Amino acid sequence: MYYYTAYGLNISSAVFLPELQVSNHQIADVVITFGKVDLTLPQPEATWDYFHLEGDSAYLYWKVVGKFLVKSGHEIIIDSLPDVEEQVLRLPLLGAVLSMLLHQRQYLVLHASAMAIGDSAAVFLGPKGQGKSTMAATLYGRGNKQMTDDAAAINIDSDSDTSPILLPGFPQIKLWPEAATAALGDNPEKLRKIHPEVEKRARPTVENFLQKSLPLKRVYILSQGSDIKIKPLQIQEAVTKLIANSYIPMLLGKKFLQSETTALHLRQCTHIAKNIPIYSLERPRSLDLLPKVAQLVEEDLAS
Repeated sequence: MYYYTAYGLNISSAVFLPELQVSNHQIADVVITFGKVDLTLPQPEATWDYFHLEGDSAYLYWKVVGKFLVKSGHEIIIDSLPDVEEQVLRLPLLGAVLSMLLHQRQYLVLHASAMAIGDSAAVFLGPKGQGKSTMAATLYGRGNKQMTDDAAAINIDSDSDTSPILLPGFPQIKLWPEAATAALGDNPEKLRKIHPEVEKRARPTVENFLQKSLPLKRVYILSQGSDIKIKPLQIQEAVTKLIANSYIPMLLGKKFLQSETTALHLRQCTHIAKNIPIYSLERPRSLDLLPKVAQLVEEDLAS
């Protein structure tokens, strides 16, 4: 077994996970093993993926990878295809599957990138292609610490006024080649592809990764505009944006509305909107303007 840490959890894994940080703790909060996952797929068979919730268990299936079972926020069982490469297996495992486990542990999981700027954590949301990872990489290149990419887990006590806490994920940012060059000055040919058939690259951030949790101070919703500007969102719009950019509802679609955690999820999003400033961050889609946008974010958090 391999031993790692991510999102404040000690993980024991039968799968080699080089993206995660090695841990010396052999008493695990989460155990990842290989085994048989008894999941009957709908007929006709799902063409690409299928997700099913049943009590405290979640079943996830991808046609080109195999089946996963996530149980009670503590266990992940992998029933992979016999010829699937470990690099390909790790993509859903460290993405949707791990996010489902965090959701089962009652964290709010946003489809977002997050950075530590000073002593404050900032989260960047937005539809696919809006540049969440590129924004994080630009701030990282300016000396700020990375906390998570793709999935941001937030610990929220919705029954109190305590600040939401952002948990550190693992030290990696996934970037398109041109973004890796513009944000960090990297040669993308020296970075590993996240998938043999995808041009996006895995950029390690071990040298400046924050391993501790921080209070969440800002949420920025990325959008395209003619000028660079930050403007606050009203609570109702902010809640809507948080729900729209939450990882598990995006994954499950209408099935999430039938789950037992829908009410909790709404309370968590409302709690953040009431207690944390949520802004729209508009900017032209230009890699040349990344330093100006990053400076505006730094100045906003400093104020």
